[in-house]
Amino acid sequence: FMTDILVSKDDGQVVTLTLNDAPANCLTMEMMSAIKMEIDRVNQSKDHKLVIFESSNEKIFCSGHSFNEVQEMIKNNDKKSQELLFAECSEMLMKIRTSPKIFVAKVRGIATAGGLGLVSIMDCVFSSKSARFALGGINFNFGCHQPSVSVARAISSKNVMELLVSGQPLNAQRAQEAGLINEYLEDDELDKRVELFSQQVCDHTPEVLALTKETLYKQSAMKISDAYDFASKAMVENLQMPETKKGIDTFLNKN
Repeated sequence: FMTDILVSKDDGQVVTLTLNDAPANCLTMEMMSAIKMEIDRVNQSKDHKLVIFESSNEKIFCSGHSFNEVQEMIKNNDKKSQELLFAECSEMLMKIRTSPKIFVAKVRGIATAGGLGLVSIMDCVFSSKSARFALGGINFNFGCHQPSVSVARAISSKNVMELLVSGQPLNAQRAQEAGLINEYLEDDELDKRVELFSQQVCDHTPEVLALTKETLYKQSAMKISDAYDFASKAMVENLQMPETKKGIDTFLNKN
C-alpha cells in the first residue's frame, strides 16, 4: 500500500510505515486518515505482529498539526473543522493504543507537538542520538494540550510541564532518562537495534502479545487492588491458550 505521504511496507510479520510528507510530516487530515486506514488493515491481519513508524526525513520525524490547515480554519472561523481535526487525531492515537499489535517509533530528527503525541503513544520508542523531543506549540502561543495526554502517561508531570511551558526540546539522553524513549543509539546503529527488537517481539505468539499489551495499559489505569484482580483474570485467560500449554510442556520437557 502506498500513498505519496505515507509509505507502507509489509515484511512478513512487520509493517513499516514511513511518514513521507516533506518537509515536516505534518499530521494533516489526509495523513491521519492514511494512518488510520493502515492501522485498520494491520489489525485485521493474522500475519502482522508489529508496526514500525519512521520518517523519510532525517531532520524531522513529525512536526504535529499543519499550521496551514489550522490557519485556514481560523480564517474561516470554522470551529467545526477545528473540532474534527483534533477528534480525528484522538481517534488515530487511540487506534494505536488499543490495537493488538505492538507499535514502535524509530525516531530521527525532531518530534514536536502532535509529533511527540504520536511518538509517546507508541509501545516502544528507539531514537538516534541526535533526535529531539519537544512540545513546542507554546512558542506560537498555542499550547500542546492534546499531545500532552500521551506524554503525561509516559513521563513525570514535572518533565511534561517543562516541555509544555519552556517550548524547548529534550535531547535523546534526557528523553531516555525521563522514560519517554527506551533507548538512543548512534545513527548508524538505530536500524539494527529496531530490527533486533522486532525479531524478539515476533518470536512470540500474537494472542499473548495482544493480551499482554491490553492488560498492561488497562491495569495501569486502575486502583492497585482492582489491577491485581484484572491481571489475575488475564493470567487465567492466558493459561487457556493452546500455545501456552505447549510452551509450559516444552519448558518442563527441557529440564
